[in-house]
Amino acid sequence: MAKLVLSFQGRVLEDFPLDKPRVSVGRAPDNDICIENLAVSGRHAVIETVLKDSFLVDLDSTNGTFVNGTAVSRHPLRNGDYITIGKHSLTYHGEMQSQGEAEVEKTIAMRPTSKAAEPAPVAMIAKLQVQNGGSAGREMTLSKPLTKLGKAGFQVAAISRRQQDYYLEHIEGKDGRTPKLNGVEIGLQPRQLNSGDLVEIAGTQLKFMLSVA
Repeated sequence: MAKLVLSFQGRVLEDFPLDKPRVSVGRAPDNDICIENLAVSGRHAVIETVLKDSFLVDLDSTNGTFVNGTAVSRHPLRNGDYITIGKHSLTYHGEMQSQGEAEVEKTIAMRPTSKAAEPAPVAMIAKLQVQNGGSAGREMTLSKPLTKLGKAGFQVAAISRRQQDYYLEHIEGKDGRTPKLNGVEIGLQPRQLNSGDLVEIAGTQLKFMLSVA
């Protein structure tokens, strides 16, 4: 059964199975997923499930609903999608295939076809290169799904890998300050990174670089 995993600032709070056709999300206590935060609308969003497909629908919320850093009004959910509502996040875990379904797909995949095979996705390596201070020029490979950066109590951010994409996300900051991307604070929503982007966290400037593995 598909489910949503609720987390706050990287800490998992609770799992919610999508066990009915409509699961509501919002600040009001009668929602299926209640998030008590002023950034969340009383009736913020719903997840509609038809057979094995789930769709996220924003209910004209005040602060919007985001999937993988992009604002959405209606979005078909895919395994691993990262939903941001206010300061909380929900990760979608799709229903696992039964053995029979997997065998059917395997059989189809093995059948000869006249069409050219789809090219495999190119594996990429992500790195950060320090641009200032005594460590200027130092490089760090982003080999983990989530890498935290910064100084606790002053400013902490994270760079997360979601399939082939990388996102910069604010975790904590003194006086509400958030990391900068190309000189501009990112705010509370994750921002997708592109090769060559300049990130500033706790006064350290970092260049994000992508290259073929």
